[in-house]
Amino acid sequence: MATILVVDDQPDNLYVLQRLLKGHGYTVMTAERGAQALELAETRQPDLVLLDVMMPEMDGFEVVQRLRANAATQSIPVVLLTANAPDERLKIQGLNLGADEYLTQPINNNELLARVRALLRTKQAQDALVRRNTQLAALLDIVQASTSTLDLGEVGQRLLAGALAATGMDMGGIWLLEGAELVALAQVGFPAEVSAARERVPLAETQVSAQAMLEQQPIYGAPRELYGPEHPLARVAETIVVLPLLHRGESLGVLQLATRQARQVDAEELAFLGAIVNAAATAVQNARLYAESNRHRQELELLDREKDEFISIISHELKNPLASIKGYAGLLQRRAKKDPTLQSAVKGLEVIEQQANRMSALLDQLRDVSQIGMDRFMIEPVPLDLTQLTQRVALDMQATTTSHEILLNIGAEPLMALIDEFRMSQVLSNLISNAIKYSPAGGPVEIEVYRSATPPHQPLELMAREWAVVTVRDHGIGIPKEAQERLFQRFFRAPNAKGGISGMGLGLYITREIVQRHGGYIWVESAEGQGSTFGVALPLLDEAAAAATHTALAEPVADATGR
Repeated sequence: MATILVVDDQPDNLYVLQRLLKGHGYTVMTAERGAQALELAETRQPDLVLLDVMMPEMDGFEVVQRLRANAATQSIPVVLLTANAPDERLKIQGLNLGADEYLTQPINNNELLARVRALLRTKQAQDALVRRNTQLAALLDIVQASTSTLDLGEVGQRLLAGALAATGMDMGGIWLLEGAELVALAQVGFPAEVSAARERVPLAETQVSAQAMLEQQPIYGAPRELYGPEHPLARVAETIVVLPLLHRGESLGVLQLATRQARQVDAEELAFLGAIVNAAATAVQNARLYAESNRHRQELELLDREKDEFISIISHELKNPLASIKGYAGLLQRRAKKDPTLQSAVKGLEVIEQQANRMSALLDQLRDVSQIGMDRFMIEPVPLDLTQLTQRVALDMQATTTSHEILLNIGAEPLMALIDEFRMSQVLSNLISNAIKYSPAGGPVEIEVYRSATPPHQPLELMAREWAVVTVRDHGIGIPKEAQERLFQRFFRAPNAKGGISGMGLGLYITREIVQRHGGYIWVESAEGQGSTFGVALPLLDEAAAAATHTALAEPVADATGR
């Protein structure tokens, strides 16, 4: 039943009103002074106030004004009562200050009760609307918490704040089940000593939470009855609700909400709390899975870094003995060629040298991959003519093949760009050697170098400018369409290249890294059985810088004597 605060400095009036209201089932509080009434209104939150106008120290008008100025009491209905003769001016003043009714005594009891019931109905409807809006806002925040962040600690804080706001409870916490313990994810409102004592709670020592999780049902009531009068919660709360966090039939932990006031928890509130814990359980489980996957990812990243470090060390350590093998093989080969009795060994020594070169190239690739993984892969670009560099690399590569003709389509115009000569030579050599390797039937390898403001497949995020473009086209086995998206990944090889053609799937990965670190990009156009075209685009120097650099490179450099 509703609680009514009656404020009057006349004990007789208090007695009459108290008896009348209690006789109709209302709970009544009384106050004889305005200050006392304000304190009771804020701490006890009555459903309605019957307030005498004429009181010493603080009259009814000032009390109304202060009630309306306080957020905690501004929505409580107030009926002003006066024994003075009817005065329209005072009535208007009282209503303007925030009173809901202004009645002149003596008042007909039936009329007073009718006015009280009408105001209480309005107050109950308003309270229900505010409560529903608060609940919906809190539930929305809880749902948003489950989707806007995957940080478990932040999820716990937001879930708990939403649950407290939705229920009007004073304190609460979320505990997650870890082995045989409940571990606090978030706690709000409890005294520090209570929170500290409940950071980790053995499941065997918290029968209420264990029962709620086992039966998968909420438990509520007075803490002194549920936990015993000596329990820390019994000293700080009058009502507690313990709800299991359930996800797909599994208990993840509990949500506990408590208040310092004795209150009933009805079926409607339990249903709403059920919606809260369902959303909370989903949010907590998502955050826990993310935290676990993030931990696994960090462990894998650490292992990956350790692997890259190991590969880098091994590559370095193997280079020295391999260089010795290669050097002695070359020495023996030269001696064998001079000795007619050792001619049969020349072929074997050539194979040793070839395999040593191949192993050296593979170790270089492994070293580059490990340096990229450890972010130690550096380039040192200087102004360089990409046209001349491409021509030089193409001529060197032509010497390595007799079944492929390398055709150059290069203009006379220098294409000056900031280039690490060693690394870009590595890019060009890799693209040309791939064109040769993946054209086992022979045929031409066509290389074109040109300037373009709109090179093919230019990414949208790269600014509009002039580019130096190199394309390498072969007429070999081609690349299946479904494999092209993964072609530049580490250790990936197209299905039609496996088995018949050797390789580790590292060359194009390294090539892309080098090109991107030059501020450029690489692309591929291919169809299985019809050959492939690989293209590289590098940003050109602006015309003034390019012209100055080209002139400086063309001028003779004087030595120390001035010649």
